[in-house]
Amino acid sequence: MKSGFQFHIVSDGSGSPVARGDDRRAEIGQRKIVVIDIENMMFGQHVNSSEPDRSVEILDLAQARRPTDMVIVGCNPQLAFSAKELFPHAQIVTGKGKDGADRALIDKIDLHHVSDRFDELCIVSGDHAFAPIAHAASQAGLKVRVVAPSFGLSTALRVYADTAVLLPDSPCREEEAA
Repeated sequence: MKSGFQFHIVSDGSGSPVARGDDRRAEIGQRKIVVIDIENMMFGQHVNSSEPDRSVEILDLAQARRPTDMVIVGCNPQLAFSAKELFPHAQIVTGKGKDGADRALIDKIDLHHVSDRFDELCIVSGDHAFAPIAHAASQAGLKVRVVAPSFGLSTALRVYADTAVLLPDSPCREEEAA
């Protein structure tokens, strides 16, 4: 392999060389990292694989459309298999106890690494526990998008979002931050 190049694996399994650094970003477009607190987004209900429409809707509102977007789903260990069925291409992290999934997701985000490789952080949760990471991401120059359940979006989290979207029972509403 030539120096200065790395292989980016595309969804069909083929590799194509892309330049490192800013040239690489220009070639593949903006990348997004999406962290999903699945228990928060399923309206407090248990996650089960009979909810595929909800997972598609969540990814659509998160605007996770490119094969280069990274999706990480946090849940309690008993729900890991169901979460993997709902989000087959996502990385699953688990945490036990109160706010265990939140802590697992937050611990997974290394902002130095993320800001070097991604242009946007999408937090799929309304939980206030994600406000500090949203603030730090914004300070690091990342766009911050929040997708939250219709029953709750933390004010602290909303403050640091460039865009906030509510996951409603009816068609979605999108708000641009003031």
